[in-house]
Amino acid sequence: MSDSISVTNSNTQSNTHAQTAAEKPQKDPFGGPIGTIWYLLYCKAKEESKAVMHLANQSVDAFYPKVMVTKVLRGKRQTVEEPLFPNYVFAQLDHGKHNFTSVRSTRGVIGFVKQGKEYQKVSSSLISVFRELQSVAQVDSKLPKTGDKVTVHSANYNNIQAIYQEPKGEQRAMLLIELINKPVLVELDNTEFSLASD
Repeated sequence: MSDSISVTNSNTQSNTHAQTAAEKPQKDPFGGPIGTIWYLLYCKAKEESKAVMHLANQSVDAFYPKVMVTKVLRGKRQTVEEPLFPNYVFAQLDHGKHNFTSVRSTRGVIGFVKQGKEYQKVSSSLISVFRELQSVAQVDSKLPKTGDKVTVHSANYNNIQAIYQEPKGEQRAMLLIELINKPVLVELDNTEFSLASD
């Protein structure tokens, strides 16, 4: 009698296990979970915008954080918009809707960033932070600030070092140069000097 009960319980457990396994959602072929997840994509240089546009055509929500960068272009101070993380785009993919192979083959996209064998996932809270900061972020890149050491490339000064003082309009700046053991304030074009390397 006890043997019969034992066999019945064993069969019941086996059937329950089989039923649970059958009801468990299947993972997609790329190892991602079921649902909507943010992923990190690696893109071709300077093609982040193109990648986002083509991903949008596939109904994929994608974006990359941008910053306003002040730099010297063609001798003139200019503020331009650049990616905060060059070559990277965040994309929100629905495992039940989007085709991962199509996303990976999107124009401008090189592929998914991986962590081990898994695609790199990004938390939605981090995405929210980037989107909030995007409208106010501004950085100065490769542009000297008052007190910075610069190297003068002008033939007149033979690559000597100077101290950056202040901008003089959009195309020129004031530098402090030591000539014959005496500091002298000179005005030079922005193309004639650059930040000194440490």
